[in-house]
Order: sequence, then C-alpha cells, then structure tokens
Amino acid sequence: MTTVSFVAHPDDDLLFMNPDIAANVWDGHDVWVVYLTAGDIPHRPDKPGGIEYSEMRLNGARAAYARTAGVANEWAFEQMTFGGHPVATNKLVGANVRIVYTYIHAAAGPEDNFGDLWRLLNVPGFEAQPIDGRPPYTYDGFVGMIRGLIAKADPDLIRTSSSIGHREGDHVDHTAGAILVADANTDGAGRTAVLRCEYVGYKVLTFPENVHGFLREKKTEIWDEYWPHDPELNAFSWRAALSRRYQPDGRVFHPGVPWAPPGDFASSVA
Repeated sequence: MTTVSFVAHPDDDLLFMNPDIAANVWDGHDVWVVYLTAGDIPHRPDKPGGIEYSEMRLNGARAAYARTAGVANEWAFEQMTFGGHPVATNKLVGANVRIVYTYIHAAAGPEDNFGDLWRLLNVPGFEAQPIDGRPPYTYDGFVGMIRGLIAKADPDLIRTSSSIGHREGDHVDHTAGAILVADANTDGAGRTAVLRCEYVGYKVLTFPENVHGFLREKKTEIWDEYWPHDPELNAFSWRAALSRRYQPDGRVFHPGVPWAPPGDFASSVA
C-alpha cells in the first residue's frame, strides 16, 4: 500500500493526521508526506524567519518520522521532477518514508494573511517563487507538479486537510492546499482519480478526545521529536491536538466522484 499525505506546513501531518500516517509507517507501507509550503514566517530581530526557519521545521519533521519508523535520523536527499518541475525530497534511510517540500511562501499572520497557495487559486497570472531558488509555479504548473507526483507515487490513498475548512476558521493554507490537491487529483472529466480523505484542522481542538492509550502515547512521542526544532513552540504547544484526530463528515472522495471546489473560498480571507 502507498499513501501520500499533502499538508500545508511541517507539523500539520503530526497534529491533525496522526496516528493514521504513523500506522502506515509501522505497517511498512510506502509513505509520502508533501509539505505544500515552506512553513516560513518573516524575519524578525529576535527570531529566525525565511528559509532558516523553514529548515528548522523540516529538521523537526525528519526527526519525527525517524522516531516514527524506529530508525536513525538519516536521510538521503534526492531532487525529483514532477510535471516538469524540480522538487526537493528526502528519503528516510532504512524505511519507506519520503518527504517532499515545495518551499513556496506560507501565509504568515498580519504580514501576509493570504499566502501563495491562496494566490495560486485566486490571483490570475500569479507566480509563486520558492524561497530555495527553484523555478516559480503558476496555478497550472503547481497543479501539474502535484499531478506528476501522484502519478509517480501511484498511491492507494491521498490525505489532505479539509477543502471547506475556511468555513470553520481553519488556516487559509490548509484549505487552499486541499483544494489544489483535489484539483490535481481529477481525470479529464473532473472526477476524483485516487481515493482522497480530508482531515479537520484547528476545529479539532473543540471536539471530544478520541485518540487514547497506546496511540496517544505514540502520537505524543512523535510530536515531542518535532517541536524542539521549532522556536515558535514550547512543551505546552498543541497538546490538545494530540488526543484528537477527526475527518469531516462526507469528505471522503472515492474514485469517480465529481470534484468541485467550494465557491466561497476566494472571499474567505480578511
């Protein structure tokens, strides 16, 4: 079995999709995790930003997946090309885990409430420039890259955030990323190509706990490998998410199911 989990930022997978991804790793499946933005923030006098901060978060993700797989934190870099676009990837040595990262700008609070994923969907002619210097993306180029990645990985299951998360106060990047992946995961008639499951983001914190015992312990151990690499976090950050994992009702898209993006997303960002 092969799974590809698409998330906006390093940590969305660990907080909102685990323990599902971890279970795939434990079962020896081929696991791809794709970070659709750099997860960056602007530079500030007292804290890192830009690609320096992005690399810190990626180091945390590498440590987390090494802990998940129970192997040394040793990764092999490989640039891969999807849809004609060069993309940075890492393969975990001794395990069937690969992470992929695009390095395009994330939405970053008051400095940028939109982010490049939203712009790719809603600003005609916009080009997202990766902060690592690789070639820019248009909407067609980004969707083509995702489509090429899906073709290469040949997954049995795709995971994304909720494509209607903006209606529940979720992060704009979560929703935009889900829509872009769903756009890519279609055939010529606009029907879903590969089984795709959506996951609840920030709103999960308001739901009852549903991850307990062994799975909660493991999810916590994995998170505790990640957060020390992120200077925006501390030992108390996001603890409530570690006992929760939810999928929104009716947001499982089987092959052949028509896909249409939500019509209210363009105006959802203040």
